[in-house]
Amino acid sequence: MELCTSPFIGGRWFDGAPARTFAVTNPATGDTLAHGQPASREDMRAAAAAAHEAFRETWGPMNAYARATLLHRVGDAIEKHADFIAGVESDDVGKPIFESKNIDVASAAATFHHFANAAIDLAGDLKPSPFNEVFDYTLREPLGVVGAIIPWNFPFLIAARKIASALAAGNTIVIKPATWAPLSTLLFGELFLEAGMPEGVLNIVPGGGADAGTVFSEAPEIEEISFTGSTEIGALLYGACAPRLKGCTLELGGKSPALVLPDCDLDETIAGTLFGAFLNQGECCCGLTRLIVHSDIYDRFVPRFVAATKAIPVGQPRHEATRMGPLVHPDHMKVVLGYLQSARDEGATILCGGERLTHGPLAKGSFLAPAVIADVTPTMRVWKEEIFGPVVVVTRGKDIDDMIAQANDTPYGLAASIWTTNIKMAHSLARRIRAGTVWVNLHNFVFPGAPYGGYGASGVGTELGREGLLALTRPKNVMVSLFPQGGFKWY
Repeated sequence: MELCTSPFIGGRWFDGAPARTFAVTNPATGDTLAHGQPASREDMRAAAAAAHEAFRETWGPMNAYARATLLHRVGDAIEKHADFIAGVESDDVGKPIFESKNIDVASAAATFHHFANAAIDLAGDLKPSPFNEVFDYTLREPLGVVGAIIPWNFPFLIAARKIASALAAGNTIVIKPATWAPLSTLLFGELFLEAGMPEGVLNIVPGGGADAGTVFSEAPEIEEISFTGSTEIGALLYGACAPRLKGCTLELGGKSPALVLPDCDLDETIAGTLFGAFLNQGECCCGLTRLIVHSDIYDRFVPRFVAATKAIPVGQPRHEATRMGPLVHPDHMKVVLGYLQSARDEGATILCGGERLTHGPLAKGSFLAPAVIADVTPTMRVWKEEIFGPVVVVTRGKDIDDMIAQANDTPYGLAASIWTTNIKMAHSLARRIRAGTVWVNLHNFVFPGAPYGGYGASGVGTELGREGLLALTRPKNVMVSLFPQGGFKWY
């Protein structure tokens, strides 16, 4: 499989802006992986036009069974090239190869297969009519062209979710990868060519920065924008779409809590919260960032959690034993280190980690020891703001009501988890937590069949699941007269 780094528009690779390039670096070594060619505004407009033509001429009119067959072929191609894709993802983002292979790439293939099947079942409904002589039903029709902007933390998997769901609904797509980690998303161009997808169904425009949001919001061909990223950029994009009455789905930041109750299975809870907090180096929107531990179990839980955190194997992403790699970029590491310093300055206690790792093979990379912070108050930045790194804060909850109050003490509302063996209590608490996803004895599990979206500062709209698929269509109502010859008489 070949790695191309120029824009993919209308079914072909071509030079974007030959006089301009951007470097893509390996966060584990600091070495340059590739030089990408950024798409200009003109390139992005050409991509929108190519997607619109494909929607009108090929993909939009295509039978759902034919679409499903092609989407399955993309899923098959991902499975065929899984090792290569996982390697690119680990080199580009810094995540352990174990995660890239077994979570990101495997889930991406499953996502295409899921939405291929869902495309066949996407249909309207029969509607009861107050008149026997009127037959009423709805159709679900695609929106047209979707413009997608994705982040750097799960680039291949998030691209797969946006591409597969948009295409399953009958739309075409223009997608902009993150500048820090564009390589795996660009692989979709080769995967689509191998699968025999029609030209223009998928268009990839790397680079471009803020220009992508501007072009996408202004382009008349683009009917819907799907954005995953920061709350600040999402708010700007939402504002740009509003005057044009353009659809906008936003999956934004999070500050997800985990409520640890006294009756939890301690071994299960340690393992599960560790995965929730430190998956992908903590660079995860729905990642567990606030551990709220009931006072009755706090003194037993916290030392074990700290010991488990210290034992996480940090190392080169390509090593099978590694469970935590480097942060994605040196600039991002500086941001995370700044949060750790603010915790010290504001009087919190760092129980472990928080220092840059520079020994041996880690010397040139953006490696950070995973950190646990205690003695945190609600006014501290590490409690209020999204850190997006391997940092979790832990607080005591004096009782259930206090734990719920702490969990909801945030403008975000993307996800949360509850750790208990009392299933009645779990169902009760799930209703009281303000979050789009609530896990019980799990954290960081997302499936293509389950809807995913947040409350408040965590976003607008829903992705994945039947709900997310329906959001990529519009309903059309059809009424048919069954009146006898001569029709309805009103005079």
